Amino acid sequence: MSDFEQLPADLGTNPQEAYIIPPSHLRAKDSFEKLPVDFCSNPEEAHTIPAYYYTSPAVFEDEKERIFAKSWICVGHGSEVREANAYITREIIGESIIIVRGRDMVLRAFYNVCPHRGHQLLSGEGKAKNVITCPYHAWAFKLDGELAHARNCDNVVNFDKENSSLVSLKVEEYAGFIYINMDPNSGSVEDQLPGMGATLREACAVIDDLHLAARFVSRTHANWKSIVDNYQECYHCGPAHPGFSDSVKIETYWHKLFPNWSLQYGEAKSSEKSFKFDESAGGASFNGFWLWPCTMFNVPPSAQFMTVIYEFPVSADETLQHYDIYFLNKDLTEEQKSLIEWYRDVFRPEDLGLVESVQKGLKSRGYRGQGRIMVDKQRSGISEHGISHFHSLLAKAQHA
Repeated sequence: MSDFEQLPADLGTNPQEAYIIPPSHLRAKDSFEKLPVDFCSNPEEAHTIPAYYYTSPAVFEDEKERIFAKSWICVGHGSEVREANAYITREIIGESIIIVRGRDMVLRAFYNVCPHRGHQLLSGEGKAKNVITCPYHAWAFKLDGELAHARNCDNVVNFDKENSSLVSLKVEEYAGFIYINMDPNSGSVEDQLPGMGATLREACAVIDDLHLAARFVSRTHANWKSIVDNYQECYHCGPAHPGFSDSVKIETYWHKLFPNWSLQYGEAKSSEKSFKFDESAGGASFNGFWLWPCTMFNVPPSAQFMTVIYEFPVSADETLQHYDIYFLNKDLTEEQKSLIEWYRDVFRPEDLGLVESVQKGLKSRGYRGQGRIMVDKQRSGISEHGISHFHSLLAKAQHA
């Protein structure tokens, strides 16, 4: 399938028009073939979505509107904005978003854009003053989004102060984490992820008390769906992810599917390379949660800390990733520092290298366009039924 229109065969044959390209040929085609609504309905006979779904800008533009502008997206842990005036910013599908805790302790979210001329208001994270002041023309906004002051507005005819506030979007705190939604008509996070919050709290009872200990930020040269695919199966763990397979017993690993989310559960192994614990006490487990569309929560053994993979898609070929590690204590032990280094230097690079290689291969003439999803009847630890579940949701989103 081509992403552009071919030029007419007779283009340039008339010397007077030799350098004129018709306007209809100046833009890329924005159409593509939708997936059947029942795509991957039979996991045991399933193949992946077509390769161009991972590489086409047109597909990505469609996903921005159908998926990311209409879904609850997890953006951080509640501890990051626990205090009054605390704020964070996030970049999602080209939109910069402010999440801020007001002086009234209410959490709000706004598009990070001044209504005057469009300049961004804040960057990074920190503590806002009692007003947010635009760096461009010094318009000031209260933390509830209301315009506090616009220089010279008293001398401007028919200045509309009521329609000069910040534009808000929906925000919720759910099971210890913060979610935003650009769709004003959306339901709740629980509506999107039924039962997930309660199950996550069972896996990590201290979830509300965690604090950010480390964040690794990367611009990964891979489509966001390739990253989800990689998380949704442990078929690759033995040959390509030794950092994980050294810590979890793959032979007793299972993957349970729910509407819009999934749970991977495994019996953990004590390892000098990663998690260290007394196996004789029993009960040590690993819990991995995938949340539609693109967030992954990991609860390692001891259930006293978490790691989270946040995906913020940038383009068809690039994904901004935050890999966050949360502990209960703020003053880290030497063992915790070593664990952070293992995640940074061993565990994380294994996955990044895999998905970036896949992204290149999907563009190759040698790739046949779709790959078989390796689902076994017993739904073993290496079965890829999580991928078929994810791809079936992609198809349904196109027809919603």
